[in-house]
Amino acid sequence: MREIARKLGVSTSTVSRAFSKPEMVRPELRERILEVARELDYKPNPIARAMVLGQSDLIGLVVPDITNPFFPAIVRGAEDEARKHGLNLIVCNSDGHVAKEKQYLHSLHDLTVAGVIVASASRRDAYVAELAAGIPVVVMDRRLSGSLVSQVNADNYGGSKAVVDYLAGLGHRKLLYLSGPPMISTTEDRLRGFRDQCRLHHISFDVVRAGFDIDDGYGAMKQTESMIDGTTGVVCANDLCAFGVLARLAEVGVPVPERISVTGFDDIAFARIFSPSLTTVRQPTYEMGRRAVRAILDMRAGHVPRQPVVLPTELVVRDSTALRNTSVEHFSTTIL
Repeated sequence: MREIARKLGVSTSTVSRAFSKPEMVRPELRERILEVARELDYKPNPIARAMVLGQSDLIGLVVPDITNPFFPAIVRGAEDEARKHGLNLIVCNSDGHVAKEKQYLHSLHDLTVAGVIVASASRRDAYVAELAAGIPVVVMDRRLSGSLVSQVNADNYGGSKAVVDYLAGLGHRKLLYLSGPPMISTTEDRLRGFRDQCRLHHISFDVVRAGFDIDDGYGAMKQTESMIDGTTGVVCANDLCAFGVLARLAEVGVPVPERISVTGFDDIAFARIFSPSLTTVRQPTYEMGRRAVRAILDMRAGHVPRQPVVLPTELVVRDSTALRNTSVEHFSTTIL
């Protein structure tokens, strides 16, 4: 920076403003500064610039599992919106561990990021609210109390209700629900929607704690086979869990949907090409990422976080569901 200033006969503060606050430098002078900077192959240090300005051009996005196909579309939506406003996205994977999530959030705070978007690993996340006292924070795909935090979610409760409505219309009278991990609001909202609507339709049901991974669905299905006589539908907390269920049912020779219907939640890309293709609930993942960045920008502009944004979900009917088969109402113990 000093070399640029010496060549042009201006102060280093003028050169600095040409990069950090271009509107404060005459256009012709700024162009000369940029030209000399290119000749010298000079690139501003973003960390030093952030320290001077008290804020970087980075937005941090913390997700619990980057290998889950649900999250890449969210990342893409957030990145596209951020770049429209001259910001960059840095993605952190917490592996669903609260301690790792805290570490990332502290690191992002130290980088003076412009804001943080977090799909929290736990509902007991008061440290996220504390972070919001210093920088804009958006909680996504999770619910969190606190007036300083913006929230962007899909209608998990309504999505689960739509699944039960559809299965009730197909004549199903006994369902098994494989729930997600505990202490996560997404899990609780989907389970609550399932229970409420089953009771409305007078459908009997069982609930088994599973998880959000393929192995969780496979293991839960294997463990419950002996206790689900008369069950004609398995409703899963997400698509990956449903894939595990489908894999186990195929392994033991139970036809889907002829014998039992299976549903998921998320509508990840593989849902339409899996065999059978999966009936599921579509979440507007790209729009969720985009809206989260918009919320960061609103808070940077001084706007107080509004009511949580809840985006609509959509039931997508495919080949894994069918009318209840009244001629087969129990599993064969020789198969399962």
